[in-house]
Amino acid sequence: MATAAELFALQETDQALDRAEARLAEIEAQLVESEELVSAREAVEERRKVVEELRSHLSDAENTVEDVRAKAAEVESKLYGGKVTNPKELSDLDADLRSIKHLIATREDTLLALLVEIDEADNQLRTAESAHAEIDSGWTQEQEALLTEKARTEPEVAALRARREEQSGAIDGSSLRLYQRLRERHGGRAVARLERGMCQGCRISLPMSILQKARSGIELVQCVSCERILLVS
Repeated sequence: MATAAELFALQETDQALDRAEARLAEIEAQLVESEELVSAREAVEERRKVVEELRSHLSDAENTVEDVRAKAAEVESKLYGGKVTNPKELSDLDADLRSIKHLIATREDTLLALLVEIDEADNQLRTAESAHAEIDSGWTQEQEALLTEKARTEPEVAALRARREEQSGAIDGSSLRLYQRLRERHGGRAVARLERGMCQGCRISLPMSILQKARSGIELVQCVSCERILLVS
C-alpha cells in the first residue's frame, strides 16, 4: 500500500502539471490575432476603400470636365472662327458657350470639393494606418513573448507528465483510485497535512485515535470530516 508521503508527492506533481497545462492552454488561446488588431486592420481597409472610391469619382469628374472643355473649345471655334455669319446662329452659339462655361465652373467646384474630401480621407487613412502599425507592433511583441514561454512550458509539461507516470506507476491501484477520487472531489487536493492535531484541508481538529493511527504510518488515514488522506508533518 502506498504511503501518504508518496501520494502527497504525486499530488504536488499533479498540481504543478495542472498549472503548467492550464498556462499552456492560455498561451495557445492567445496565439491568435486580437480583436483590437483585427478592428484596427478593418479600419485601415475601410479608410482605404473610401479613398479609392473618392479618387475614382475624381477621375470621372476630371474626364467630365475635359469633355465639357472640349465642347466649349468647339463652340468657341465656331463662334469666333468666322465661318458662321448668321446672327441667329451666332446668338445660339453664344448662349451655348455661356451655358457650357457655367457647367465647367460647376464641374470645377465639384472637383475642388472632391480634392478637399480626398485630402481629409487621406489624413484619416494615415491616422488609421499609424494606429494599426502601433497595435500590430505591440501584438507582435506579445506573440514573440508567448512563443518563447510556450517553448519553455512544453518541455516542462512533458517532464511533469513523465514524472507523474513514474510516481503513479509505483502506487498500488487501490490507493491510486482513492487518491483520484478525492482529488476530483476536492479540486486537486486529495492529501492534506496534519498539523497540531488539525487537518489542514478542512481545518477540523481530529480525535486522538485518528491522530495516533495517522502517526503510526501503517495505513492510509482519512480525515473524518473532509475524507482527505492525512500526511503527518
